[in-house]
Amino acid sequence: MQLGIVLAQFRVLSLTNAINLVFGKIGGFVFAPYLFALGVEMDPGTLLDAPTADAAVAYAGILSTSVLVTLFHMPLMQATSGVVHERSLRSFLGLAAVLANTASPVLTRLATDLKIAKTAVGRLAVGAGLASDMVTTMLIAVGSMIWRDAGVVDSPIVQPVLTAAVLVVVVVSAFVSRAMAEWVGGRNPEGRRMRGFDLSLVALAAAALCWLGSALRLDVNMAAFLVGLAFPSQGRVSRLLVSKTNFVLSSLVLPLYVCHVCLSLRQTTDDVEVAGLGRVEGFRAFVMELPFPWWKVLFVTVMGTLGKLTGCAAAGLLRGLGWLEALALGMLLNVKGYFHIYCAQAAFDAGIITDKSFMAIIFMVALNVAVTPMVGVGIASWARRSVQWRLMGLQHHDPSTELRLVVGLHGPQDVPTLAYLMEALRGGPGGGDLAAYAVDMVQLTDQTAAAIVRGGGFDGVTVVDEEVSEMRRLIGEALDAYQAEAGEGVKVRRLLALSSFQDMHGDICICAEDAMAALVLLPFHKAQRLDGTMDAGHFGFRLVNQKVLQLAPCSVAVVVDRGLAHLGHREAQAQVVVVFIGGADDREALTLAALMSRHPGVRLTALRVVQNATAQARARARTSLFETKAAATGRGGGGGGGGPAASSALGQEEAQMQVDDKFFAEFYRKHVAGGKHGMGYLEKHVADGAELVAVLRGLQAEYRLFVVGRGRDRSSVLTEGLDEWAECLEMGPVGDILASSDFSNTASVLIVQQYDAKKHYKVIDEEFMPL
Repeated sequence: MQLGIVLAQFRVLSLTNAINLVFGKIGGFVFAPYLFALGVEMDPGTLLDAPTADAAVAYAGILSTSVLVTLFHMPLMQATSGVVHERSLRSFLGLAAVLANTASPVLTRLATDLKIAKTAVGRLAVGAGLASDMVTTMLIAVGSMIWRDAGVVDSPIVQPVLTAAVLVVVVVSAFVSRAMAEWVGGRNPEGRRMRGFDLSLVALAAAALCWLGSALRLDVNMAAFLVGLAFPSQGRVSRLLVSKTNFVLSSLVLPLYVCHVCLSLRQTTDDVEVAGLGRVEGFRAFVMELPFPWWKVLFVTVMGTLGKLTGCAAAGLLRGLGWLEALALGMLLNVKGYFHIYCAQAAFDAGIITDKSFMAIIFMVALNVAVTPMVGVGIASWARRSVQWRLMGLQHHDPSTELRLVVGLHGPQDVPTLAYLMEALRGGPGGGDLAAYAVDMVQLTDQTAAAIVRGGGFDGVTVVDEEVSEMRRLIGEALDAYQAEAGEGVKVRRLLALSSFQDMHGDICICAEDAMAALVLLPFHKAQRLDGTMDAGHFGFRLVNQKVLQLAPCSVAVVVDRGLAHLGHREAQAQVVVVFIGGADDREALTLAALMSRHPGVRLTALRVVQNATAQARARARTSLFETKAAATGRGGGGGGGGPAASSALGQEEAQMQVDDKFFAEFYRKHVAGGKHGMGYLEKHVADGAELVAVLRGLQAEYRLFVVGRGRDRSSVLTEGLDEWAECLEMGPVGDILASSDFSNTASVLIVQQYDAKKHYKVIDEEFMPL
């Protein structure tokens, strides 16, 4: 839109003429595919059911906007100074329907981009927006049937006959579309790529039905919408039609159409009144240079906003929303889009509105789309504020209560491995209750964005792209099989993280916070090749892992899979070793391993790595060096605070070692010395990182899974220098070695990071924690 206005203002003739030449020919029916896809997404059968919460909010917004337009119809419909040039019933009803309409495709995309689709307000807004869009567009379609060919005088019987014929076409469309969908579905079963020829036949049949409706003197765009309504809203064929159509339109056609509409702001007149020059013949005037009707922009914007706010906010309050959330709901349902620009263009061409009113509506749409995202950001913050926060991590989890996990999935290949880990953490058959939130991680591209529709359940939106739908179907089948095998103690909830890789971590963190999860399980960004080595990995998923590790509101574990899924869920005996060097992450890894040890198919060994005499001497030398520097700095009168900083670091290291010793002693007492699960214990004395790596390599043939802490806060001479050669620093020095291709072909790895509660309370030391 901005490009069109700029081109209109600066008279870029070559480009403007080319765009106007193309859309001057096809502009009359360019919206037909858009309205057809919009109709396919909708289910008119819901109008016959009892109103749901979504429908009630939508109807309230439509009613309040219509009442407001009725109250102010006199200033709105003035022949010279009003917004609407024509004073008639069709212009009054058309204005009310357009202002009450919600651009549901735009709202769905905004809810996805702003991470509010999973909130209560977001889900309600998406559902109500679709209902509002369906009802108001149907009213406009009915109006186009009643007031077709204005100015043409027909006999009294022609109009009813044509209307009845259009309804017959719609009914025929319903039967034809369902028959063709079944036929195409039989030729293209699930799991096989849809034949382009078959889909083209369906599109051709839909085009023929639209042409038949237009032959009955109905606007071709409204005919396309009615034919789309007659198509089944569910099914593979409908999903593909919507995704393919929307992708082409949103990528190229609709942006150019908006550019064409904005370029039509330029007009040529033969006789124009110019200030200071009188009437000048042959003068080329630009609408942009006319006195701009700012009052009309303000009036139309306030009218639509107040109408939606009044009805939708009142309905939201009756549904139990807070007043801030109710106001935000009304603002979201006031979003405008491509359809409003089309309606303004059609009204301008029909002489219903003036050029200034046309320009005012265009600017109203632009202002509306610019403001609504900021409202969405506020919604997200309001929804987060009301969540009661608690410490989330495995060490703070009560084993007698339900264990909640958030599990990220790149594809169906990740389900067996993560299902095995979930079952192990649960403790096997007869273990504790487990609630798993399985998040399908889908990249938001132009193609997937064009296939976003309203979703069900906890997700406010979903994707109907064929490739994504097939992947999600396979994931669902694998999760259903696991849940059926695991029994009643396991609940799996499906979620969708539809974002760019830069923002996908937000979906996962929000899900973990809402679910009050103790742990987030993520697959490693690299996969094992057939020869046993690791591939180059996926940069996007690595970025997601890095950001989740940095920002997650609970503990995080990253899984490096080297055939762990082949162990099965229950039968095979898995040799697992947990490596304990020291630090908060290693303590969390030890807690996770203790949970796994309850599973009868897990044989756990605890490996404690301690310093030998050489390492202890190096540690004492390092401590002595720090103390000497601290003393010298103190005698020198400060010197930038190096002395206090060194003393603080030494104090924290000593405190950490005391916590480690106490924690491991308690773990040994419970699970090794007096445990019921036959846990093994190893202790290795090493001097430096090289010996540590040698010890780990010596164990890789015996164990199928290594559990190790990430080691963020670990300060040990045993790991010094290991991170200098690290390929994946986010895995920690030990985790990076275990995840590298040259470590093992059979040993999987689980890198664990404990949640840092100090980040939430924003304190610098644990003694200030309000716990």
